[in-house]
Amino acid sequence: MKHRTGHLFKRGKAFYVSWRQNGKTATKALRDAEGQPITTRREAQEARAKWMAQFAIASDVEALEVLNSRLAGRKADLARLEDAQNPPLHLDRTWAAYVASPNRPDTGADTLAVYEGQFGQFVTWMEANHPDVKALADVGPDLAAEYASHLNLERLAPGTYNKHVRVLELVFRVLMRSARLERNPWGEISRKKLEVCSRRELTTVELRKVCQNADGEMRSLLAIGVYTGMRLKDCAGLRWAETDLARGIITRVPSKTARRTGKPVIIPIHPALREILTTASKEDPDYVLPAMAKDYLAGGTGKRRIIDSIQDHFASQGVRIHKPGTGPGTGKRAVLEVGFHSLRHSFVSLCREAGTSQAVVQSIVGHSSPSMLAHYTHVGLGAATTAIAALPSVLEPLKPLAPKPPMEAILDRFRIIARQMSADNWQTFRAELLEL
Repeated sequence: MKHRTGHLFKRGKAFYVSWRQNGKTATKALRDAEGQPITTRREAQEARAKWMAQFAIASDVEALEVLNSRLAGRKADLARLEDAQNPPLHLDRTWAAYVASPNRPDTGADTLAVYEGQFGQFVTWMEANHPDVKALADVGPDLAAEYASHLNLERLAPGTYNKHVRVLELVFRVLMRSARLERNPWGEISRKKLEVCSRRELTTVELRKVCQNADGEMRSLLAIGVYTGMRLKDCAGLRWAETDLARGIITRVPSKTARRTGKPVIIPIHPALREILTTASKEDPDYVLPAMAKDYLAGGTGKRRIIDSIQDHFASQGVRIHKPGTGPGTGKRAVLEVGFHSLRHSFVSLCREAGTSQAVVQSIVGHSSPSMLAHYTHVGLGAATTAIAALPSVLEPLKPLAPKPPMEAILDRFRIIARQMSADNWQTFRAELLEL
């Protein structure tokens, strides 16, 4: 970097300094602090250095500006070269890149399909509202905030809104490096407070109505749900290979924990369910409910058709399926309160009403937490069988109840059984004890 030092010369007894500026020569007489002409070379050199320092700084600034300009140009050249060798990831190719990325979570097929639909909604919105934005890296916080506002206008449920934003945040995070993103614009979008509304269990009266007035595979599906506590996907996709009528057990790995633990649950078959399964058609050697399995496991409209048919059946039997004050005729978004998952809650409630311990119930329905699964491994099949057998039958009409004996008579009978019961004959008294 070239600095101006000025030319020192003497005219008479006084010293002067001259320099070139904007193509012209400038001259200045050097004077001391009192304004007197400088007459010694040493003082003249010091004065010249002080005066020319201002021009040296200006020269440095000019040189830096030139360097910055050259650097910016070089960066632009490098960016163009990188774009030519590694083109920016376009929005229409983003989902394929996400699916192929080794860094994405190991998501199940059904969940991945939901993610794809949610990301596709964002791409469609971008094409309609910002057609000039083509690359993923061009989606900044302002666009993310604008799309979040669009979702707000769609009146999505808080949980649905949060899941949608989370999917977008996940895709951008996984592709952060490959798409050359400087930041994740979705990380700054606030989540909504959840309004928890879990499915309620059906009353015994409601269970009897929906089960007794169903037919065909719907009747079998409901019976499996009521007496196993399994989720809809596991009930609809139940296989004959998992159903051992001779031993009276169903052995299945729950779909929710299959990818994470792979641990099966063993569920004793209730007598009422055994009768349903025994008389079920076995034309399909694979699935217990072939039509249900075909539709539900296909996903999309098939799965929706099964869910809607269950909801329609519940509603036809007088079961309120929406939370009070929501749904058709209220002007408010429908909040589902009763669905097939309600049968799982009903199963747990029936078990508890029958006096079944929590450990036995958990061993039958399974648990999504591996630590909880490990905790319940000590439960034996005998205890589980007893628990299932104690459940009431909701598939047949109610029989008139015999009058109950007085409490004192019941206690007297308990005392007699307690004196007679031993490790060898306890099974003989089991049925009577359950009846009492």
